[in-house]
Amino acid sequence: MTLTAAQVTAEARALLRLRMMTDAATAPALSEDELAELLTVSRLADSAGTAPLAATWIPSYDLNRGAAEGWRWKAAKVAASYDFTADGATFNRSQMREACEKQAAVYARRIVTSAVVFAPLTTVEVDDDEA
Repeated sequence: MTLTAAQVTAEARALLRLRMMTDAATAPALSEDELAELLTVSRLADSAGTAPLAATWIPSYDLNRGAAEGWRWKAAKVAASYDFTADGATFNRSQMREACEKQAAVYARRIVTSAVVFAPLTTVEVDDDEA
């Protein structure tokens, strides 16, 4: 997909805002590739219903969706961290995970749009005897 100058500018602004919303540079940091993927997750059909992959798409994002997912990713990066005590000092590493999860919840509550599904849904029949 080739982007127009206006689309590139809109995407750059959205990426910058998403970087700020997720505090991407602060540990646990999000990489540029992860931010790009979060921006992709944030794309929505535009007001005319044009899908994000269409050449005529007007950049439309729900950055709250991307930020919520970004904070969940940050929480996952520190999920294996543990609390410990050494030399009389207590290190509560789990607080970082909890803080990330709280931020994810804040942004998740702000999501006001729904994802547009462009492919028909299919059902899969499962034989209970084989399960």
